[in-house]
Amino acid sequence: MTSTEVQDHPAEPAGALLDVRDLHVSYGGVSALRGVSLSVPEGEIVAMLGSNGAGKTTLLRALSGTLAMQGGTIDSGTVELKGRSLAGLDPAVIVREGVVQAPEGRRIFGELTVDENLRAGAFGRGRREGRAEAFARVYELFPQLQERRGQQGGLLSGGEQQMLAIGRALMAEPKVLLLDEPSLGLAPQVLEKIGEIIQLINRQGTSIVLVEQNAGIALKIADRATVLEVGQVTLEGSSAELSESDEVRERYLGLGRGPQIGKVEVVTPVTGRRSALPLTVEDLTVRFGGLTALSEVSFTVEPDSTHAVIGPNGAGKSTLLNVLTGVYRATKGRARYGDAVLTDLRSPRIAALGVSRTFQNLALSPTSTVAQNLLLGRHRLTKAGFVSAGLRLPAARREQAEQERVVAGIAEVLGLSDHLGVPLTSLAYGDRKRVELARALCAEPSLLLLDEPVAGMNSEESQQMARMIAQVRETLGISIVLVEHDMAFVMGLADRVTVLDFGLCIADGMPDEVQRDPEVLKAYLGSTEGSEEEVGEEIGEAGP
Repeated sequence: MTSTEVQDHPAEPAGALLDVRDLHVSYGGVSALRGVSLSVPEGEIVAMLGSNGAGKTTLLRALSGTLAMQGGTIDSGTVELKGRSLAGLDPAVIVREGVVQAPEGRRIFGELTVDENLRAGAFGRGRREGRAEAFARVYELFPQLQERRGQQGGLLSGGEQQMLAIGRALMAEPKVLLLDEPSLGLAPQVLEKIGEIIQLINRQGTSIVLVEQNAGIALKIADRATVLEVGQVTLEGSSAELSESDEVRERYLGLGRGPQIGKVEVVTPVTGRRSALPLTVEDLTVRFGGLTALSEVSFTVEPDSTHAVIGPNGAGKSTLLNVLTGVYRATKGRARYGDAVLTDLRSPRIAALGVSRTFQNLALSPTSTVAQNLLLGRHRLTKAGFVSAGLRLPAARREQAEQERVVAGIAEVLGLSDHLGVPLTSLAYGDRKRVELARALCAEPSLLLLDEPVAGMNSEESQQMARMIAQVRETLGISIVLVEHDMAFVMGLADRVTVLDFGLCIADGMPDEVQRDPEVLKAYLGSTEGSEEEVGEEIGEAGP
């Protein structure tokens, strides 16, 4: 293993296919990458590790030619594919040259079918020959997609959407496949399958650059790995070498320390505090055509508690949150918040009751500043009309000042004060996740629904988010419904856990009970091999 403090330009591995040398990248004059060098040998998987904001996604943008779309520029350095410079080429040309990216966040076309999404990926080929073979390859790798080839992408589970995003990239026949956080929001069972498929794609002749927060899976499947911190390479070497590094083991593998949530006093920035009410879900059933997403699900969330909903991808967790917020309509059953029947109300009425949420895939305005995104969360609490606000009348100015005060207070609680004037696009993914949480809190909820709040975060960042959520709940006295795949995170926060599998409730109880339930272990890990205690410990430690 080498460090850039010792060697600025490490020796190039034999047979390098993709070669990056001394790359410097900036956004509007702000440096994002400083002297980064990376070689991807032919037929290997190279993993890129690092905290959110380290520059991993920026590096992928530079490789794929999409940097300018985000306001970034290559200031110096080279990016070459088999000796040909890729710097300055149009992204479509880079795709035709053989460098193809599957972007972070499962960015598929939700309104298009699986077949149509894959066909869109084939546009980058520049020729029609071989498309049938490409389709056959993708469907062989992902049989679930072939079974759902006529289904809209937006109705697929998170794991299936990730498969579709990778499959769409493969339709362009890449020489080098750039994978940005393929484990994002995946349950352990699906995560293991994705890892095996990535290795199979590599064995079929595709070199891979793998950006991952889940260092465990990345180091397991990669040949080599590089660690980025604050835009610079700090460690690199074989995966075996980095796996034995104390720094990597503690910071990225989460070994040597347990969850440290703790309790910290926080002064609440929100003035209008409302009492939490019981949330009762009774025999809730949701069907989409012939597909049953939820089947007679029942549970109760007590006031001022954190209630986790877990389960494999496709279990119905996000569907549940969509019903609770009025996005989807229940086919049968109901959900009550206090005396109000949520399943009879539209989204604005539900929000007015004090129900707020975050989303699995970020639902923020990318071109707006952090402050503007947070003020959007205050919209339903704003009394000034369009005319008075537009004319900047005294009452409207006073209200605007108060809203900005509240936003600044919430930003301080979540460590976002220094980012208020910064456009969202310039923030790292982990920071954007905190903005999403802050915006939900700006609505002054009494019931907060969190959909995978730590997806894409490493162990250290997950612990920081856990502390923030615990502090928010204690300070504001709100109830939280938490959907998350990081089991160490869930078990450290939840008072009670409900487990879904294929739309059915298979368990409901205290965290210690649930994590040792044989049905839960079978659904979540796909196996009950080993003692109950051993597998229970495994589900409690699952995560980055």
